[in-house]
Amino acid sequence: MRNKKLVLGIAAGAAALAGAAVYAYRKRAQKREFTDSVEEAKHNMKGKLDELKRKAKKEYKNSEADVKSAMNDAKQRANEWVNRANA
Repeated sequence: MRNKKLVLGIAAGAAALAGAAVYAYRKRAQKREFTDSVEEAKHNMKGKLDELKRKAKKEYKNSEADVKSAMNDAKQRANEWVNRANA
């Protein structure tokens, strides 16, 4: 009887440890999966931000030329108005 209880106790302990191991493995796998998805999202976001930054620089360079052109046009019109007023 005593050996039977000992064997049952050892079996119950082993089953509890196996259950805990399975639980810990699943939690670790979920954490790894979450970490992987976060890393992927981080990589994707960095790529999109880099692309957006590149486009913003390009637009800035293009707008710089447009602003210079608009300023020259405004300056030319102002000079024409001054010349008409003085004439």
